[in-house]
Amino acid sequence: MFRGLQDPILVIMRISTTVVALTLTLMVLYPVMYAIVVSLLVGQTLVISLDVIRAGLTIERYIETIRDPDFIRGVTVSLIVAFLHIVFSVLFITPAAYAFSRFKFRGRDTLLILYLILSQVGGGFGIAALIALYILLVKLNSAGLPVIGNPIILALIYTAWAVPFQTWLIKNYFDSLPRELDEAAFIDGASWSTIVFKVILPASRPAMTIIALFSFMGAWGEFIVASFIKVPTIAAYIYQTAAGQTIFWGDFAARTILFSIPVVTLFIIAQRYLGEAIRYGAGKL
Repeated sequence: MFRGLQDPILVIMRISTTVVALTLTLMVLYPVMYAIVVSLLVGQTLVISLDVIRAGLTIERYIETIRDPDFIRGVTVSLIVAFLHIVFSVLFITPAAYAFSRFKFRGRDTLLILYLILSQVGGGFGIAALIALYILLVKLNSAGLPVIGNPIILALIYTAWAVPFQTWLIKNYFDSLPRELDEAAFIDGASWSTIVFKVILPASRPAMTIIALFSFMGAWGEFIVASFIKVPTIAAYIYQTAAGQTIFWGDFAARTILFSIPVVTLFIIAQRYLGEAIRYGAGKL
């Protein structure tokens, strides 16, 4: 009796859902498409019109950007910082997450809650912490420690900021791993470092992918601290080109498009591991 009524309703619901999904997709892609068009226009303008488009399109800005020595240096430094950040994150976060997952000790729950709070805090507290960090680095540099302009120090700072949030993520993933892996290795005489880095780490490829992806994104896209301590990363370079009195919007758009390609590529490559990690608990807080 009601089947004839349900079919039109289902069709309407599907059409409505499709329209909403397409609208949201266009809203998300609109800034990207706008930046691409601006980067291809002949003139330096943010206003897109038919007259401007008729003047012609060019890829000259992309060619010039790729040939720009400052851009090349920024990409090289950012890759170095990102690689160091990934290595430091794996070395520091993996043992911490394993300890929180496998052991019960005094203050464990308090530390986990503190980690959760620190991973979500921002606003004024974040600005105050940033100012305090800058003052500390300046004093250390004045004392003779080469921290200003040092990519290793920048990678360590990024790692320190990533520890609370990523420890929570990886800890939840380790909770889903069977304890028999640890017990079998321990019975065979393996040390704790061997268990963590040679048993648990190889079995946690999705979780390690999350560490690598988040570490790369954090190091690749951050520009405030990099600008403060004068490390010429690609994000700091792009920010500097947009902070002057005169902004060449076409050039800026071309740089930002090229800047976003590595992150998008990594997301596409790591999509399978991200889904698996979320499914097994690495996305639960």
